[in-house]
Amino acid sequence: MQIIQVRGQRLGISQNFQSKHLGSDVLSFIKAWFVDPLNKTGCRFLLVDSYNKERNLKFYQNNEFKFLFSTEEQEREFRGLGPDRPLNSRLMYFDLIELKKKQTGKAE
Repeated sequence: MQIIQVRGQRLGISQNFQSKHLGSDVLSFIKAWFVDPLNKTGCRFLLVDSYNKERNLKFYQNNEFKFLFSTEEQEREFRGLGPDRPLNSRLMYFDLIELKKKQTGKAE
């Protein structure tokens, strides 16, 4: 199986410009770009590795990202971390098919 991947690094907004919806606007642009008919990357999911801080996680949840693992314990096990080790980040995903459904009323 071949997995197509487009990888970004960190999304950050200067503190001077936070709470102005710029981060959400950037994510909306990225989502729209990946479902555009002219985009031929073939990607289905956007995956982020968010800092495990309430504000960061809430930001991605507000932008319709979901946790890849339902519990921190599952994610610790996946990453090979013991229960005493901190989980510094959480994997979250956005399913682009859901956006496509909203745009067209059906999935392709």
